[in-house]
Amino acid sequence: SGLTFAAEAGTQRLRDVINKNVTWDEIEKTCRIAFEAGYTSVKLYFMMGLPTETMADIEGIAETAQKVVDLYYHTAGHAKGRGVQVTVSCACFVPKPHTPFQFVPMDSEEMLREKQKHLLESVHSRKIKVNYHDSRTSFLEGVFAKGDRRLAPALAEAYRRGCCFDGWEECFDYDTWMQVFADLGIDPHFYCNRAIGLDEVTPWAHMDYGITHDYLVREYQKALAAQTTPPCNRACSGCGANRLLGGPCFDYSADLV
Repeated sequence: SGLTFAAEAGTQRLRDVINKNVTWDEIEKTCRIAFEAGYTSVKLYFMMGLPTETMADIEGIAETAQKVVDLYYHTAGHAKGRGVQVTVSCACFVPKPHTPFQFVPMDSEEMLREKQKHLLESVHSRKIKVNYHDSRTSFLEGVFAKGDRRLAPALAEAYRRGCCFDGWEECFDYDTWMQVFADLGIDPHFYCNRAIGLDEVTPWAHMDYGITHDYLVREYQKALAAQTTPPCNRACSGCGANRLLGGPCFDYSADLV
């Protein structure tokens, strides 16, 4: 058995963009502890298609995996006589409502496949295995993630045509979904691959879940500048959620980590 570590992105710049407060030093320290404990298998989880991502960030995924391989053999206490296996697992990033990235378009299927191909070409070690999600199922997820009530008839019609258990690859019928959208005059790319204006009224704008729209906009703009926000238990960033609690979310006078 192995351990899974969520690095999320292949470069520190992109980890800062998504506010993933993890550095290579922390990844290295954690993997070294695992290797010293006798582990020989590690999975690194990444997202592909993140906002502002470039091919250099994709190459960073391969470089991170290679550094973990090299770390294994430079760790004094690693298991003797056994090789290391580093599995890179890449999910396609799907922008979701109620998050700072609700405004960004999802990468096209073609772009995601190009990035997946580039990642495979960037890996040069047999000790690194690459797995990635199907871009077509991720596309459908993106459509419904930011969809509106006009998608309800499409969902019902797809079911009538046999679409069911689409999370299972052997059951997923992409062509049927696309035909349903076409027959009903729905452009799925409108929901998935289009940027949303910062002042656009979204299908979920009427929902009050505590977090303010202004906060999401601020965090989105900070993300584009690769400026991170500290965890909520260390400092209040003014998201608005404390309105639901009737007071501060945390006791900031306490020594919280």
